[in-house]
Amino acid sequence: MTIDLEALTGSELNDLQTAIAALLVRRNDQPAVIALIRVSLAVGGYNARRYNRPWIGLVTSWPVGGRPEIDWGRYCGDDSGGELEIMARPGDIIRTGQKDNRGNGGSNTWHVVEPDGSLREIDQPEARKLYKGGN
Repeated sequence: MTIDLEALTGSELNDLQTAIAALLVRRNDQPAVIALIRVSLAVGGYNARRYNRPWIGLVTSWPVGGRPEIDWGRYCGDDSGGELEIMARPGDIIRTGQKDNRGNGGSNTWHVVEPDGSLREIDQPEARKLYKGGN
């Protein structure tokens, strides 16, 4: 098989690199360095008097019996909407949310990063089970 690397976009090259690294892991059963990819999530508008800015974070450590430690990403937007973004690897655990200033708990969602950079929503017990550690 021949691939014209010059014709591929940056995104396609990143996807190819991730796929090759995953294949090498399966073939050699050895850990491979998988490149970071940009993970993003669109966020709709919100009432800024009631809600804080939306947030996104990457779980970097999760001690047994403890709370996960988070590296924070960015919200690019304002109260009329925007995008959450963070750099992660496929299989990483991501949390997203938004605080409700009226004390109603707000939102707090768990996700796993898919190989194409999309997020699949999961619950906390599944997030704990899928967490690999050592990001």
